[in-house]
Amino acid sequence: MFERLLQLPLFQGLTTREIAEVMAHVRLDFVNYHQGDEIVIQGESCRKLIYIISGEVVAEHRNTDLQFTLIEYLPNLKVIEPYNLFGMYQAYSRSYSFTSPGCTLSIDKAMVLNHLMTNNIVKINLMNIACNKYQQTQRLLCCYPDENVRQKIVKFILSHSIVSKGRKEIQIKMTDLANIIHETRLKVSMELNEMQKLGFITMQRGCFTIHDLQGINKAKI
Repeated sequence: MFERLLQLPLFQGLTTREIAEVMAHVRLDFVNYHQGDEIVIQGESCRKLIYIISGEVVAEHRNTDLQFTLIEYLPNLKVIEPYNLFGMYQAYSRSYSFTSPGCTLSIDKAMVLNHLMTNNIVKINLMNIACNKYQQTQRLLCCYPDENVRQKIVKFILSHSIVSKGRKEIQIKMTDLANIIHETRLKVSMELNEMQKLGFITMQRGCFTIHDLQGINKAKI
């Protein structure tokens, strides 16, 4: 058991003895799921650390203001939004469910504060997770250009994604996407069709699937 825990981001750097001492008073909740079962729902209060022990996960973000839904397939996800345990907005930013049978390990927030945070390595790991999230956001704003329609589309998707890699589906009307990136509907339509010809996306009515977001950004325009 401890060997498995040591692979989780929050406990990296601990010895087996150290994690045994830290976990002596911490309750671990293991839950098994079937394919299609929801783990958490967008907007639900974030009151515990949830680790993915096994199985593959999909995340769904519904933005009612901008009128789109972004679905991301995350086969390598290890922990669900640990940075939302604290801060002004302590709620899940999207819904998560299993695309295969899976298992989670949960630790209540009170246990995190009263027991886990007494260990300096755990504190540093949690700070690193939060800082990495912030730095990724800053890098996106500073390093990704938006000089043309394609770059604007890529930056829009990246700004609402958990990771840049992996398959993504976005449900959005062409006019809404055009309004969001401040371009005409015609230009957006032409660019999406060009990306489909290059094999980066597959278009359907009211949505499109992204196969290679990084490849889109690197391709010559």
